[in-house]
Amino acid sequence: MKLDVGFVGFDGTESKRAILAIHQVKEAEGIKGDMNVLLRSPHGRAKSMLSKFTRMCNIRAFLTDEKDRAAWEKDGARIEGGYDDFFEESGVIVVGTPGGQELPNVEASIAHDCNMVLMGGANRGDILNGLAEKNIGITEKIREDMGREFFFGLENYDRFLKAAPKLVQCTSCNTTALCRAVLAARPLGLRAVLGNLDRRSADPHDITKVSPNAIQFGSGVGHQGNDAATVFKDVKFSIRASKVPITMPHVHQLNFVFEGEQKPETLLEQLSNTRRVVIVPYDDAGKKHDWTGEILEAFVSGFERPISPEIFELLISDTIIPVKLGNYTIMQIVMLVEQMSIPVPNYAEAYLMFCGFPADNVHSAVDRALGVVHGVWPNKLA
Repeated sequence: MKLDVGFVGFDGTESKRAILAIHQVKEAEGIKGDMNVLLRSPHGRAKSMLSKFTRMCNIRAFLTDEKDRAAWEKDGARIEGGYDDFFEESGVIVVGTPGGQELPNVEASIAHDCNMVLMGGANRGDILNGLAEKNIGITEKIREDMGREFFFGLENYDRFLKAAPKLVQCTSCNTTALCRAVLAARPLGLRAVLGNLDRRSADPHDITKVSPNAIQFGSGVGHQGNDAATVFKDVKFSIRASKVPITMPHVHQLNFVFEGEQKPETLLEQLSNTRRVVIVPYDDAGKKHDWTGEILEAFVSGFERPISPEIFELLISDTIIPVKLGNYTIMQIVMLVEQMSIPVPNYAEAYLMFCGFPADNVHSAVDRALGVVHGVWPNKLA
């Protein structure tokens, strides 16, 4: 099995984590093929990340613009080729640019017949419109893929594998979290998910107004629930996304609506048995896990991973509040979403799907390679 993979936006928030994860999965499963990155301007962080990835993953570097060659080579970068060479030598392209910047890379991927993985922030409708405005012809297969549900491997890997798409869009960090929780809760009679996402208002390197007066509440439903609804068509979502002056994590305050009577203990058991979901006790031998930074610190210090301390898991407090309303039970839950890392296992599964990796062991292969756990923290993790 061999598949060369190229990363656009290689030093970005999520893409740089996807590189390490896909490399680890390739190594664990013996998948051959080069790992390529597309260089843009040679700023300090990009140079540092290239040096790191060259050392750890034997990354091959390609230039977006030939004018930057001297600056990159001055810092020791080995340049393998230019923009077209990057796409020519990559079988699948992971597009990790900021939202709204995907179009030229999708266009180049189509021209070189590459498979494509879009991250959650991409707007496929805008990409289609941009291709049409530039009179770029696309196949019916690509058009079909642009309208397909979001890729969330824990639920629809087999459907995508059978469909053999040329392009997939992975779920975003918040949508990934919603999907994992719904995957666990749906067998209990889940009918709807309502609530608010307190989402970060900036990346860690950005300057933000750290003030409670800087919260920006959403005026309507966010894309996260709509995106999750493409995966779970039998569950209704009404999710508001508000911007909060934090860099990590996102905090989901949600109401899960179940038909019939349900108990919090049953839902917690379902969640703890679901891949990439970890329950965090509120009261741990008298120590309270009741604020976000302390929970993250406690979690990452609790065990070691093979490649990094990133939090790939959805963290859920065991303080679920049940409300009985007629023939329905509403469960109020709080979830912590480490936005930079939680979608990463899904990117690795998208790569394996393009490799034709069998569906029956893809999830266990990814979790094993990345050290992803589930269960109840700290003593009941699997």
